[in-house]
Amino acid sequence: MLTDRQYRTVFEASPDATLIVDAGGVIRDLNPQAARMFGWPAEEMKGLAVERLVPQEIRDEHLRHRRHYGEAPKPRPMGQGLELSAVRKDGTAFPVEISLSPSGLDGDEGWVICTVRDISGWKRMRRLSRMMVGAAELERKHLSRELHDDLLQYLVSLKIRAKLLADELDPGKRAEAWSLMSAEIHDAMGRVKRIITGLLPPELERRGLSSALRAVFRDAADVYGFTVHSSLERLDDELDGDIALGLYRIVQEAVTNAARHSQVNEATVAVTRCRGRVIAEVHDEGCGFELPGPGIEPIDGRVGLAGMRDRAALIGGEVTVWTAPGEGTTVRATLPFARVRPESGP
Repeated sequence: MLTDRQYRTVFEASPDATLIVDAGGVIRDLNPQAARMFGWPAEEMKGLAVERLVPQEIRDEHLRHRRHYGEAPKPRPMGQGLELSAVRKDGTAFPVEISLSPSGLDGDEGWVICTVRDISGWKRMRRLSRMMVGAAELERKHLSRELHDDLLQYLVSLKIRAKLLADELDPGKRAEAWSLMSAEIHDAMGRVKRIITGLLPPELERRGLSSALRAVFRDAADVYGFTVHSSLERLDDELDGDIALGLYRIVQEAVTNAARHSQVNEATVAVTRCRGRVIAEVHDEGCGFELPGPGIEPIDGRVGLAGMRDRAALIGGEVTVWTAPGEGTTVRATLPFARVRPESGP
């Protein structure tokens, strides 16, 4: 049998925060992990009402649940699918899993052992996983749109010209039709190359971010007649590969959106460093638009905004958009120089 001192050692060494709460909801004991998790000195937590560790808006509900549990206490393990929150001394809330078990201590009827686990890291990983799936889906939609709006139209045109050519008897007109078909095939090949480059930009790997972005700007001019005025600080040797690719994709999407939707024929792009971070800003003086609220499908096909935000979040950055109807649009991406790896646990 373990001695009381040995039991105390096990209690204090537990990796999870553990509280012992009496029948009146008062914290009678806790281990060091609980003090660290909630940001209280251990001596201040002893004697504290357990509701103090619950967000203000749900304290009354928690009190009812606690009293209901006290009427028929039984072990409740973690992982019951309950969305629970706790609050630290400084008022910050965080997601938790909680297991409850009657203490079984002699003379302490109604006392409960509460084990609390901070699942912020797990929820962050789950959110990032959803974002990765969403980003992949946006990439597929973008590719589908490119194939449908661009390459498919060329193939349809070639099919029509091939039929006309088969029915044409005049040698001169046949030669002219062959020439037109050859030109369209050449154009189609160029557009396929552009799609392939969009999937995996070779310029980025061979010559760096600044050169790859200038290639994007040239494509915008060739495809849309859209001029990009750029100011690009050279950061090629300082950025992680993931950051450079993320920045490239965000600027590429923002420039493409401006070319397709702004109703003007030019924009400015600036890439600079500021306080240890890299900032890319794309601005146009075009028509602007109404930003969709949370959970609302983007209008006019501007699904790229969500993709840019998700892509930035995956590498530890953020994207901010300022726009309104008639007031132009500014997209700003702020990213670290090196990828911020999400924590896998609390």
